[in-house]
Amino acid sequence: MSHADTPLTAARRALRAAFRAAFIMSVFINLTLFVAPIYSMQIYDRVLSSRNTSTLLMLTLIAAVFVALYGLLEYVRHGVLSRAGVRFNEVLSGPLFDAVLRARLGGREMQASLSLKDAEVLREGISSGIITSLLDTPWSIAFIGLCYLLHPMLGQVALIGAIAILSCALISEYATRREIETITRRTAEKGRFVESSLRNAEAVQGLGMGEAIRRHWQVLDRTLIVSHTTTGERSAALLGLSKSVRMGVQISLLGMGAWLAIDREISPGAMMAAMIIMGRALAPVEHAVAHWKRIIACRSAYRRLEALFASFPVRQAGTDLPEPKGDLAVEDLALVPAKGGAPILKNVSFAVAPGTSLAVIGPSGGGKSSLARALAGVWQPAKGAVRLDQAPLSQWNASALGRLIGFLPQEVEFLPGTVAQNIARLGHANDAEIIAAAKSAGVHETILRLPKGYETEIGEGGVVLSGGQRQRLALARALYGNPRLIILDEPNSNLDSEGEAALAEAIQAMKSAGRTVVIVTHKPQILRHVDKILVLANGTIRSFGDRDDVLAKVAAAKASASEGPTPALHPALQKSKRTTDRIASAQVQAAATAPIMVA
Repeated sequence: MSHADTPLTAARRALRAAFRAAFIMSVFINLTLFVAPIYSMQIYDRVLSSRNTSTLLMLTLIAAVFVALYGLLEYVRHGVLSRAGVRFNEVLSGPLFDAVLRARLGGREMQASLSLKDAEVLREGISSGIITSLLDTPWSIAFIGLCYLLHPMLGQVALIGAIAILSCALISEYATRREIETITRRTAEKGRFVESSLRNAEAVQGLGMGEAIRRHWQVLDRTLIVSHTTTGERSAALLGLSKSVRMGVQISLLGMGAWLAIDREISPGAMMAAMIIMGRALAPVEHAVAHWKRIIACRSAYRRLEALFASFPVRQAGTDLPEPKGDLAVEDLALVPAKGGAPILKNVSFAVAPGTSLAVIGPSGGGKSSLARALAGVWQPAKGAVRLDQAPLSQWNASALGRLIGFLPQEVEFLPGTVAQNIARLGHANDAEIIAAAKSAGVHETILRLPKGYETEIGEGGVVLSGGQRQRLALARALYGNPRLIILDEPNSNLDSEGEAALAEAIQAMKSAGRTVVIVTHKPQILRHVDKILVLANGTIRSFGDRDDVLAKVAAAKASASEGPTPALHPALQKSKRTTDRIASAQVQAAATAPIMVA
């Protein structure tokens, strides 16, 4: 795929052969439709006057052959377009999912929620009768031209009728275009609200929000129904008008044909043939009018997908770089919210060597979780870079990078599937590595006590786990595959003492294996297991360095800020568990007020 290409252009290119085949079949399908008017002319002008049954039989057999050919071609054309819709989905689905995921991570929830539905709308449009009506509509000109050949007056009546029905379609597009776009937007809003409400069902029930949620949902539902009703009434009125126009045109054509037949300008057979031809000439136009709402929806869906891929172009595959050692470097990193505003992180720079553990601490809202997302490649820097073994994360192959990084987000969620599948990140499951990751996270015995062990269904509709169990299971998922860089965002927020001990063992094991570990935490107990500490507040680094040095500096800054004495800390005492915990607790409270201090 070239730089100028988008997944939509690639999908269109993949459909060229199918559309060419459908076009060729449409030519023959519409040619076979001439058999009906020709057959009627021969019946009225030759068979009825000669009363020759042999001629009637031969004409009927020939017509039957063409009718069978018509049915076969229609069947094949439908199959070709159905497979074209499947092919369209195959080409578009991968890049679309990647773009939707990045849109969701970038805060474009509306765009993300609509895009998957837009792709389905286009697929159905390709596979359904919309394409066939568009392919058949140009043939209306040929049928109207045939009416002109029978008699110019008949052609004029047919042309006026076609223009009138096409005008109904244009009026329908003008009258319903904005309303259809509004319906699409409100449907997405309603879906997101319902999804969010159900996901937080416990909070809704526990806080007594059920009545308020129900009222809000009813308002959204009522507004959407009103929009649907208004659009439906307009479409129905215009569809009824187009049908009335068609019936009027057919009556006018029949009357004109009878008048011309009386004057002997055309034969009765030509009059009947003109009626059949006119019906065929108006059918594709009327079919397009009936599908106009879906045509507008397909056009809007295509434009929205174009905008999506313009905002989130296909990422390059990246280079298959050598296996990294885990050397992490952050250079002048800045993060800006997806919807704009003040930077979340500003001028953040630090480096961590392989086999080193780093704790990121500081007050709430200081940017710790944002930093964790940037280190994991979830959020893209507005400035600066996150480097793994000197290479920016953007240069790594995306699939390889996911295997090299273990990420435990603050909000733990699992996907539908078994415990083993979730630990293996829904990839190729290696039983030995799954069990090793579970043991490292201290959750192996817990899994064995589940109804089906590692084959227990989890995620939506699966087994119910406690907060601590979910966190330890998510830790096992982060450790799966022995990644080189492990990022843990509040890994001990729901852990009991047993879980804390298992986490400490996991950290020591990762360090011993030469892995780089970054831990975002508010709990001081875990600080005694790390080598370095980074204090982050208001999006900037306040202090960074060896654990004991940073804790001593923060304690000294706190004492100085309160004009109290600064206690002398003996190195041996600083390394003790009790003193480290006490200093760490004071540090967590003081991080927000301590002066800026970059080591």
